[in-house]
Amino acid sequence: MSIKPIELFPPQPTTVRANSVHLSYDSVHDRLVYPNGKSIVVRAVDPNSSQPVLQFTKHIHLTTAASFSPSGNYVASGDESGQVKIWEAINYDDGTEELKIKSEFQILSGPIKSIAWDADGNRVIAVGQGKEKFGHCFTWDSGNSIGEIQGHSGTIYDVDIKPQRPYRAATVSEDKALVFFTGPPFKFDKSIRGHHTNSVRSVKFSPDGKWLISVGSDRTIAVYDGKTGEFIKKLDNAHDGGIYSISWFKDSSKFVTASADNKLKVWDAESLEVQSELGFGTTSTVVKNQQVGVVVTKEFIISLSFSGHLNYFKFDEVTPFLVVPGHQSPLTALIFANNTLITGGSDGSIYQWNKSSDDSLNKLSSSLGDGHSNYVVDILSTGSQILSIGWDDKLRLWNSSEEVSNVTLSEQPKGLKRIKDKFLVLFEKKIELYSSDLIRISEYTLGFSASDFDILDDQQVLITDSNTNSLKEYVLEGDNFKLSSKSYASLRSPPTITRVSPNGKYVAVADATGKYTLYDTSNASVITTRWAFHSSRVFDSKWTPDSQFVISGGLDTGLFLYSVAKPSKVLKFPLAHQIGISGLEWLKYDSENKYGKFASIGLDGSIKLWDVDFSVYFT
Repeated sequence: MSIKPIELFPPQPTTVRANSVHLSYDSVHDRLVYPNGKSIVVRAVDPNSSQPVLQFTKHIHLTTAASFSPSGNYVASGDESGQVKIWEAINYDDGTEELKIKSEFQILSGPIKSIAWDADGNRVIAVGQGKEKFGHCFTWDSGNSIGEIQGHSGTIYDVDIKPQRPYRAATVSEDKALVFFTGPPFKFDKSIRGHHTNSVRSVKFSPDGKWLISVGSDRTIAVYDGKTGEFIKKLDNAHDGGIYSISWFKDSSKFVTASADNKLKVWDAESLEVQSELGFGTTSTVVKNQQVGVVVTKEFIISLSFSGHLNYFKFDEVTPFLVVPGHQSPLTALIFANNTLITGGSDGSIYQWNKSSDDSLNKLSSSLGDGHSNYVVDILSTGSQILSIGWDDKLRLWNSSEEVSNVTLSEQPKGLKRIKDKFLVLFEKKIELYSSDLIRISEYTLGFSASDFDILDDQQVLITDSNTNSLKEYVLEGDNFKLSSKSYASLRSPPTITRVSPNGKYVAVADATGKYTLYDTSNASVITTRWAFHSSRVFDSKWTPDSQFVISGGLDTGLFLYSVAKPSKVLKFPLAHQIGISGLEWLKYDSENKYGKFASIGLDGSIKLWDVDFSVYFT
C-alpha cells in the first residue's frame, strides 16, 4: 500500500455534565477502553507504551458505554440508539486490519449506560434508558436471553456482576434504588430503597465478592453484603458533591470514589474511614476538574476529569504525577510549524504536539491556554508566535502557551492568512487587514459570498466566489485591495477550498462535489480537471514542498494523493477517519527517496500519522 497508517493519537473520553463515565480496565493487557463520539477507544494505560491504539468505528450513533471481557480479548460497546456490539480488541502489527464484530444486538430503545460481563466471559448485562425495559441479560455470541432486569422505574445508570460463583448482579437507577439479582439465569431477588435520596450513579462488587457498594448524587456511600444483597451500613455526605464513580483495589480492602467536588477519596472497606484524599491543589474548585470516572489499575489510580483529562495517581501520592490531556471533540484546524503540530477542536480547545527525535510526535500534548470558547476556524504560525480565529469572533495571538492579546472581530471569520508582515482575515463577504499587533488597518467589501482564500505572493490574494463558481484575484496596493483583471475559468459547482502551490505556479481549487480544477497562476489557464476522485466535499488539502503532489481529504473519509505530472493517477486510502477528514499537514518529504510523512485530523477527534511511497509515480 502506498499510503500507510503508522500511528494514531486518539481523542479523550467524551463527558457530559452530571453524567458518569464508566471506564473499563483490561488487567491482562493493561489497557483502558472508553467511548468518544461515534467511536470506542482502546489505549494502553502507559501513555508512552508502544502498544498501538485501537479505534472501533462501527457504531453509527454516539457511543455511550464500553466494557472489556475478563480475558481482554473482546469489548462490548453500546450507543445512544440502544445497540450493543461485541468485537475483537486485538492489536494488529500494521494497524490496517479492521476490528471484527463478533455479534450485535438491539438491546434497548434508548441509550446504553453501562455494560457488565460475567467472570466466564459468556454472559453480558446491558442497561440504560428504554421504554418497555431498562436492561437485558444475554449470551454474547448468540444473544439468547438469560434472565430479566426488573424492579426499576427509571433509567438504570450502572450494572455489575459478582466475579465469583454463585453469580449475583446489581443495578442502580435514577429511581434511587438498588436491585439485586441472582443467577444465571438472572432473576429479580430484591429491591433495596430508602438508603439513597437521589439518583444512584455507580455500583461495584468487591473483587473477592464480599462487598457491594453503591454511590450517588446524594453524596452517600451505601454498603451491602455481596452474596445476599442485604444492606449493612451507609455514610452520608461522604463528599462535598455528587459521587459519580467507584472502583475497587485488587485486594478488596479499599475502594476509591470520584466526585463532583473535584476530589477522589480512598476508603477502608471495613470501617468506611478515609485513607487518603486525592485532588488538584489550588484548582480544585474549577468545573473542568470535576471527577466523573475512576478506575484502579495495577500501578495507578486513573480518574477522568470533566475536561476529558486522564489523571494518574500513584497509590502513595495525593496529587497526580501525570495528566494526559487531549481533544474530546471533532478536530477542525491543523498546522505544523517549528517541529510542532498544533490542532484545534470544535469545542475551542487548542493543543500542541511536539515532534520527537525519532521523527514521530510526543504522545503527551500541551494546551494553548484556554483556547477559544467555540469552534476553532483556523490557526497560523508566524515562527515565534501563533494566531488563531474561532466562532467566538476572536482573533487571538499566542506566545508559547500563553495568550498575548486578542481582538474582537466584526463577524464570524472563515480563514486566516499572513501577507507580508500583516494578517488577512476572511469573512463571508469581506476581508480585513490587521497589523502584527492586531490593529485593524483596512477593510475591503467583496460583493459576493466567499468560502476560502489563499496568498499567491506578497501582493496577490486568490478568493473563491461562491456566487459565480469562480476564483477572483486581488492585488494589495499599500493597505488596500484592488480586483485584478485576470480571469479564471468557472468551476462546475461552488468552490470550497483553494490551495496555492509553494512555488506559486499552480492553484488547486476544489468544488462542492469534491472535484478539483488545477490552474496555472501565470495566465489563469486550466491545467487539468482530472483530480476528480472525491465523492463529496473536500475539507483540506496540502501541497508537497516541491509543488508536485497534493494530499487531499474530506467528507467522504478517503485520502487521495494527486500528481501534477500524472493527473489521472491517484493513490488512495479509503475510510481514513470516521465521519470525515478535516485537516492535513506534511511532516516530512524526501523527493530523492520518494518518501513522505503527513498528519491528518478528523471529525472523529483523532490524529493520525501516515507514510507515503511516491515511487509509483516514477515508474
